[in-house]
Amino acid sequence: MVSVSCSKAIMEELEKELVRAHALNNLRLYKLVQGLVWIAEGRPWPEIGKLLGVSVKTLENRLKRFMVQGLAWLRGQHYQGRGRKSKPTPEQKRQVRDWVEKGPQANGFSCGVWNTAMIAELIWRRFGVSYNPRYLSTLLKKLGLSYQKARFISDRSDEEEYKQARRQWVEQTWPRIVQQAKATGAVILFTDEVSFAMWGSLSRSIR
Repeated sequence: MVSVSCSKAIMEELEKELVRAHALNNLRLYKLVQGLVWIAEGRPWPEIGKLLGVSVKTLENRLKRFMVQGLAWLRGQHYQGRGRKSKPTPEQKRQVRDWVEKGPQANGFSCGVWNTAMIAELIWRRFGVSYNPRYLSTLLKKLGLSYQKARFISDRSDEEEYKQARRQWVEQTWPRIVQQAKATGAVILFTDEVSFAMWGSLSRSIR
């Protein structure tokens, strides 16, 4: 597949378009822009197509059009809403609850945590119906689902043992890793489920 690199300014404009699409409840534009962002970030094209429910050929056509017409093409996709939105049927509500309970990854997403934009996208893909992500918060509450903040539960059985292991990491292990990275010109990456941070030989602090 074609490798695409966007400038920082273009990426910032694409992020703004995502916000506008969300505010206008324009799911088609949201998916279009999200696809371009993922392509620029280097995600595999088949994975992007699966997440957005489109073919790789469609992604190619959208990228070509964006390269020719630029941001003006995306801004031409704005609309202020198209009449009253249909309400979900009782059966659709049951299916939505089932999807949420099974989790994002069981429904084709790589992220392990739901947000309303993802649920709105899933409903559009499965039902062909567009819902405002803000409305979905109310709908999910009616279905008995609510926002849950992750809680940290320590699995440390021995606090003193943990402190000793942490001290060894800070005073011995980490300095050794840094020294090796500087000697070889390597870059150190820290990653979790949702993001990563980079520490390099030119860095003055860990970000």
